Amino acid sequence: MREMLGHTPGKIYLLVLLVSIVALAAAAFTGVMDTPESGEPILVFGWMTMPLVLGFAFVAVWLVAYLVYFFFFWPYR
Repeated sequence: MREMLGHTPGKIYLLVLLVSIVALAAAAFTGVMDTPESGEPILVFGWMTMPLVLGFAFVAVWLVAYLVYFFFFWPYR
């Protein structure tokens, strides 16, 4: 962790991860992932529920951030 905080790409990488955690928590606390009072879940593309979509988005952000950091900015090549 000290090595990541020692250079700018590492700080940006950790900031992206922190922002994604805060965004997922905000979505959970504001009720975006809740089922509406009508009882019908919010569907994306006709079959994906909102928690599934946000979970995929969360994992995709982490995966892309890791791959970019590892392949382009890794300090121990």
